[in-house]
Amino acid sequence: MTRMTGGQALIKSLYREGVRTIFGMPGVQLYHAMDAIYEEPGIRFITVRHEQAAAYMAFGYSKAGGDGVGTALVVPGPGLLNATAGVGTAYSASTPTLLVAGQSYTHEIGKDTGALHEVNDQLDVVRPITKWAARMTSVSEVPDTVHEAFRMLKTGRPLPVEIEIAWDTLADEDDVDLHEPAIYEPLTPADGDINRVVELLSQAQRPLIWAGWGAG
Repeated sequence: MTRMTGGQALIKSLYREGVRTIFGMPGVQLYHAMDAIYEEPGIRFITVRHEQAAAYMAFGYSKAGGDGVGTALVVPGPGLLNATAGVGTAYSASTPTLLVAGQSYTHEIGKDTGALHEVNDQLDVVRPITKWAARMTSVSEVPDTVHEAFRMLKTGRPLPVEIEIAWDTLADEDDVDLHEPAIYEPLTPADGDINRVVELLSQAQRPLIWAGWGAG
């Protein structure tokens, strides 16, 4: 196990999962994540002027087949809300895109006390437009949460995922083990299925393919 901050655990985990480019806008809740990005030479951070741009750039990055999953980093509250346009587009386009959001201090979450950038409840905001959303409030949760996020991104129907991390968790230190990236085999049709489809189509007098949402 290695001792590190939550920010370091987050960025190192993202790097291990293949993230090489992050689009985002720095903010006070993300300072320790930004420090960790500065320490990780393998990740390029591209600063935007609006969080919506970060999400759309991450979406486009994934759509274009960039190295790794398109990833956006935003502050909580208004930052996350600005990013939902791009995340919603990724959802409707069945595109795996990762949104990483900050959060309030752990003791402020869900208290509706008017904390800086507080939205109660952020997870409920993004759940309708993501495949999976999760919150990290301890450093020990970070490696498992990031690893699960990428399992969700790389298996089943490709859809966006959101993970968020508390302000103090990014700064806290703990001993953690980072995961090695898993290898996910793409789904393939059963033996003979393709030949059977070809046979049916070649014999059809009025062939019709009805492909549902996400089939592309």
